[in-house]
Amino acid sequence: MRRRSFIQTSGMLVASVAAMSIEGVEAFLQRAASGPYPDPDFLQLDSWIVIRPDNTATFFVGKTDLGQGTGTAFRQIMSDELDIAFDKTTCVMGSTDITVDQGGSGGSDALQTDGYPMRRVAAEARRVLLDMAATHFRVPVTSLVASEGVISTNIGDTAEREITYGELIGGKKFNVTLTGRNIDATTGQAPLKAVQEMKNVGKSPRRDDIPAKVNGTQRWAVDMKVPGMLHARNVRPPMVGATLKAIDEASVAKIPGFVKVVSRGNYVAVVCEREEQAIQAARQLKVEWTPPASAPFPASEDLFTFMRSATSSSSDPVSVGDVAAGFAGAKTIVEAKYDVPFQGHTAFGPAHALADPSNGQLTIYSNDMKSYGMRNGVAQFLNIPRENVRVVWMQGPQAYGRTAAEDAGFEAAFLANQLQRPVRMQWSRQEETGWDTKGPAYAVNMRGALDANGQLIALDYDARAADFNHVGYNEHDTVLIAQLMGKRKAQPARGRASFPSDKYGIANRRMAGSVVPMPLAWETPIRMGNLRDPDGPQVTFASESFIDELAAAATADPVAFRLALLERGTEDAGFKRARSIACLKAAAQTFGWEARPSPRARATGDVVTGRGVAYAYRSETVAVEMVEVEVNRRTGRVWVKRIACAHDCGLVINPEALTRTLEGGLLHSVSRVLCEEARFDGSKMRSVDWVTSPTLTHADVPERIEIVQVNGDPNPGRPDLRHYGAGETVCKPMMAAVANAVFDATGVRMRRVPFTPARVLAALKT
Repeated sequence: MRRRSFIQTSGMLVASVAAMSIEGVEAFLQRAASGPYPDPDFLQLDSWIVIRPDNTATFFVGKTDLGQGTGTAFRQIMSDELDIAFDKTTCVMGSTDITVDQGGSGGSDALQTDGYPMRRVAAEARRVLLDMAATHFRVPVTSLVASEGVISTNIGDTAEREITYGELIGGKKFNVTLTGRNIDATTGQAPLKAVQEMKNVGKSPRRDDIPAKVNGTQRWAVDMKVPGMLHARNVRPPMVGATLKAIDEASVAKIPGFVKVVSRGNYVAVVCEREEQAIQAARQLKVEWTPPASAPFPASEDLFTFMRSATSSSSDPVSVGDVAAGFAGAKTIVEAKYDVPFQGHTAFGPAHALADPSNGQLTIYSNDMKSYGMRNGVAQFLNIPRENVRVVWMQGPQAYGRTAAEDAGFEAAFLANQLQRPVRMQWSRQEETGWDTKGPAYAVNMRGALDANGQLIALDYDARAADFNHVGYNEHDTVLIAQLMGKRKAQPARGRASFPSDKYGIANRRMAGSVVPMPLAWETPIRMGNLRDPDGPQVTFASESFIDELAAAATADPVAFRLALLERGTEDAGFKRARSIACLKAAAQTFGWEARPSPRARATGDVVTGRGVAYAYRSETVAVEMVEVEVNRRTGRVWVKRIACAHDCGLVINPEALTRTLEGGLLHSVSRVLCEEARFDGSKMRSVDWVTSPTLTHADVPERIEIVQVNGDPNPGRPDLRHYGAGETVCKPMMAAVANAVFDATGVRMRRVPFTPARVLAALKT
């Protein structure tokens, strides 16, 4: 049954799936279970908006909400353009058979890119409804007013007449064709409203995803069940690069509920009737492996020595001015090296998915943020028609970046297709932490030149990134199961080494990058994939730490030093320079920044305090972060006591949701700088659980976090003020801000992440 007929016959609000009872969710999924599943046509207005006779509306969008409240924000902007009450709307997201393909989430592009077609189709729906009302009342459109889903006219036999959207079109199709060369360009004839005309934008209505999460009725992807489903667990090689030699299926055959051992190439999984049986079988299965001939990677303690000495592939450097001449005329030259290790996603809940091959179709229930990519990739992987595959996106703990949710989805799909029964795949904690994709490691060399006046006249940035064979999203030939089976690309992805993002005016500047491959490219837990803001934190750690080192060498206040560099910078169409200056000033005012050089005067006692600043932009969004830290010189513990963040993402749709999103990103970033590191020896991962791979705890949470939402546009009241992406930019400056604060407190530079107590103590001793 297609989406439209389901709405008409049941009267159920499809968009309220997130707020349904468990029974309601199951009923919806069963009603929509039949296929095939053609793509909803993004050039049809009916694919985006449905209005029912009770004058409620549902918006169908191809994004996913990873906990930031983007679904609520979409309702706000579309309600404004449609001119309907916010509380009369709901939103369906990310299910491939009933929502248009906007690619799912990623890159903080939900509002920056995808918000505009959503606004334009809502505006077009309003225009069409006004035309319908004009015909109904037999009056000019110009005499009509739309508000809260009601169209009124004061022309005619009576003083005023009105009709609701539901009375005009409820339960019927718009049958309006849109235009646009691609989904991002989708538009109708109607113009967008001026910012000043929008009623819901800038407010913070109750998020539609919170109540069910609080009262326990939320149906998470991990909870999904269908009749007759089986449970599967993987059996990974005990040594990275090992090859499968033999499997003793008899070792698990007597386990109650045992169904089958499935293997292909070096991929092995056990399938049972119940989950606890699958767990037992995975632990008990006897598998013989042939060890690899050579080590798949260096030990993590030797990683950066390896990276700086290994053969790498370089891209052309980017140069401005005459860097050599700048260094030749320098009064002071500063040099430093910075290292950031591999870091994993450390998802609170391990990867999982359920695949159901019933009715000759394949449905995957997953919390992967790119459900459309999963649909395409699984169809290619299993060599089945795309229209026979659908992915139903559901809430879950796996989110930002290229997580293992994709791998679990492919594994469930493969096993379900093999057994022709529904299969739920669940990773273990050790598997999740050990085998999840990792954010690339960086080894960066920096050189800077100051003139006699302490002005920065030349800067050289040279980065090496361990990013070879970077795993993309839902690629059928790079997901882990494909690698283990031997289904691979002819050539691994080259990867990249990124450059700093700032608007500093530096007359002579060179930025170079190269990519270092690990000894083993395939079938390895050191699989490079996007971690939130894929490599921005690593790059910004080096660049903004070094700007601080240059300020210290110039005996300058770190904020004043940056401000001078920004004032010498060039402007761009998005006014990032002006907005960077505005954010720097706003953060300093909120923090109460004390203008002085770092480090501060030496203090006595075990605990010393310091403050640090760092800045970056991502796409069109700017963030400046200032932190106060306490460093215990006896234990080595660093506590980020206070954070002030000034953030400019243009037009703010939902201030409360933005604040909470930024707070979450800041805490995640604090965890990465203080705790997180993928550790391994020459044969396998050693960080595989919460003890060996710790993360931030409640005891580490800052005493205070202050968010300043800045509008630094030179014309802040412009009617077309753009809304940019938020969420990822805030992750970039934290490592450097904390490092700079530790220096201010102790006079010691931390150039290697994470700042564990042992590492801090070692630095203090030197």
